Amino acid sequence: MNQNKATKVLVAMSGGVDSSVTAVLLKSQGYGVVGVHMQLWDHGQANFEKTGARCCSLADSNDARRVCDSLDIPFFVINAKEVFRDKVVDNLVHEYLAQRTPNPCVQCNIHIKFSYLFKKADELGCTLVATGHYAQVRQDPVSGIARLLKAADPQKDQTYFLFGMTQAALKRTLLPLGGFPKTMVRKLADQAALNVAQKPDSQEICFIGEEGYQDFVEQRSPAGLRPRGIIRSVDGEMLGEHDGLYRYTIGQRKGLRLGRKDINDYFVIAMDSVNHILIVGPEKYLFEKELIAEQVTWVHPISELGVIRCKAKIRSRHEEAPCVVSVFENRTVRVEFEQAQRAITPGQAIVFYDGDEVLGGGFIYRTIRGGEQKL
Repeated sequence: MNQNKATKVLVAMSGGVDSSVTAVLLKSQGYGVVGVHMQLWDHGQANFEKTGARCCSLADSNDARRVCDSLDIPFFVINAKEVFRDKVVDNLVHEYLAQRTPNPCVQCNIHIKFSYLFKKADELGCTLVATGHYAQVRQDPVSGIARLLKAADPQKDQTYFLFGMTQAALKRTLLPLGGFPKTMVRKLADQAALNVAQKPDSQEICFIGEEGYQDFVEQRSPAGLRPRGIIRSVDGEMLGEHDGLYRYTIGQRKGLRLGRKDINDYFVIAMDSVNHILIVGPEKYLFEKELIAEQVTWVHPISELGVIRCKAKIRSRHEEAPCVVSVFENRTVRVEFEQAQRAITPGQAIVFYDGDEVLGGGFIYRTIRGGEQKL
């Protein structure tokens, strides 16, 4: 008798190839698979079928349903629009208006996929939850601690987006794609004759259309919260005006409209939110060694405050770098990198690694500039 047969697993079905193959693999292993598709955004607003690479659309829901029908497994659609708007969409707008650059995928994983969805799993009588994320979970047989590890395919690894998972969530989570390269996942989808086998991967922010995040923020906030201001150089020279700090991010070069050839290579270096000033300058000013992060959580439990030597990533495509992390109270840390890092951006996640294991992470609050770089 298959020991998995009595175990019910909720599989989060996005309508894409990864979650669909997740369902295929778990059914083949004997689990009682239940497919669940979450409606996160209005289908009219998320009608991006022409791009072929957006989620949240009615087409995605229909794709997920067809996959479940072909596998002969139960399928449910859950309306999660309200909690998604509250925890992810409103957060994105608030963060941009506060001159921070958010990561909605991280917020979605923390509040929706590995929190709200677990409550729905309980309602459906499912012991476990599975997703199509590229990461691995292993439980230490001695300590009982669940470890979050990088995927076997480094190009697809998604642990950066999963640092907010708790031990309780990890112990109930299956990530069957963590040991596969994407090419094998596509092959498995073809072998299973899935209708989504060649469906493109989703890109960018799933609920924002072609107009971009700037228009999205403008449509959801009063003009009084988006004041215009001046652009000045790191040396104090006034260079022009901007249409609102929310339209920029640290390290940005495109769209500055400075109008002078001698400063066309300037980047966004910092923002003065009190005086609504956008500060720009040469690329060398983007490199910094120290930062403060807040809302820090630890996937691998730590016993006390102190110092941790590890590596850290300051954005999803950033190469992790050696650093020293000083752990303080109130879920705050100070991070000092061995080498200066480019474009450390408030609002972005910072994730700490020990080899292939995720230790934890938080959100960048601010950098600590050296005395020679007073802006």
